[in-house]
Amino acid sequence: MNPKKILVMSDSHGSVSYALKALEREKPIDLLVHLGDVQGNDQKLQQEAGCPCYFVRGNCDYDDNLPTFTVFQIGNHKVYAAHGHRYHVDYGTEYLEQSALQYGCDIVMYGHTHVPDLREKEKITVLNPGSITHPRQTDPARTYVIMTHDPKTGRIDYELKKI
Repeated sequence: MNPKKILVMSDSHGSVSYALKALEREKPIDLLVHLGDVQGNDQKLQQEAGCPCYFVRGNCDYDDNLPTFTVFQIGNHKVYAAHGHRYHVDYGTEYLEQSALQYGCDIVMYGHTHVPDLREKEKITVLNPGSITHPRQTDPARTYVIMTHDPKTGRIDYELKKI
């Protein structure tokens, strides 16, 4: 898969309005990634996105059809996406990073903390878009991330955005 514009969001907690605002603002997109706690709105978001979507199950999701994590490609990059609660991300991302590296991933995405996190480390890029509905960082803005992939160079740029 060679998506060029990827919308990454998390922790909408059943309130779809801000997620839909982000979708409308960013369309057209090539891929939507929701990192858990979608609480039953995955089909609505998939329908509105009009592109391939990945959803993972968060600690507030009870749909057994949602995977606990997923691995996918963006060009020559391999992505590991999980909600994060099973990896104890409230205490750090080391366990999550190690899980991603075991799958050969160079990007790891997570949610759960409701706090944006974007770090490029030696072997892996760590990304948390924050919460699209219930932020917990000092700046109370609802946030998401836009990833822009250049298929010619393979480079990915990341931009944290606010609703």
